[in-house]
Amino acid sequence: MKLFRKIRRGLLLKGKFGNYLKYAMGEIILVVIGILIALSINNWNEQRKENNKRQDYYHQLLDDLNRDLKFTNSIINEFENYNQNYLNNLENYADKNVTLDKLYDILIKLKITSSALTFNSSTMESLLNSGDIGLIDPVLRNKLIDLKRLQELTIKRFDFTNEGKNQIVQNASLIMGSPQMQEKLKEQSQLQSLKMKNNMSKLILALEATHRWKYLSQIEAVDRLKLMQTELSDIIKIINKKVKK
Repeated sequence: MKLFRKIRRGLLLKGKFGNYLKYAMGEIILVVIGILIALSINNWNEQRKENNKRQDYYHQLLDDLNRDLKFTNSIINEFENYNQNYLNNLENYADKNVTLDKLYDILIKLKITSSALTFNSSTMESLLNSGDIGLIDPVLRNKLIDLKRLQELTIKRFDFTNEGKNQIVQNASLIMGSPQMQEKLKEQSQLQSLKMKNNMSKLILALEATHRWKYLSQIEAVDRLKLMQTELSDIIKIINKKVKK
């Protein structure tokens, strides 16, 4: 800068005003070029940071989506195995010699509870809450948002139907009490009215209603989970193409 000031002062002192203007214009152009270079470097650096952040999100999304895909496979297998067992046991109702005790044994052996539906949405929540969702490619972004809606609807519907099943289970528990209680009453002849056999018909009806509700609930859940698997696989393929190896 001292050199530049010295050159400008020398030109003015020598009366070379035209040369001074040319020099000044050249200096201005150099400054503008320097500013443009600095802006370009800054923009490049910001883009590099965004790309790195985007790649981090892609890897996090892949981790979440692959875990969800594995989870849906597990849940579908669980639900379909139960549903098949339930249908197989319906054949016992055609047996003319079937007894209440046998029906009870069949129904009580079927699992009443269902695994909860939970999905890995932490990365998607982070994208939405931070505003970084704009970093994601629009096509991929829309697919992720649609997947989140499907997951929320699946959980909501399953929880709703599961609540209906739980109410029936609660009613059944009032009829049968706890298994430990029935064991304690074996030698209590004076407490016959509390023994489960006296309410066997009501208990079987309650258990049958419970399993029927669970069966229908899981059929709907399996349909949604299979649709979800297709969406998960498509999104994973898209992200894999965008991830830098």
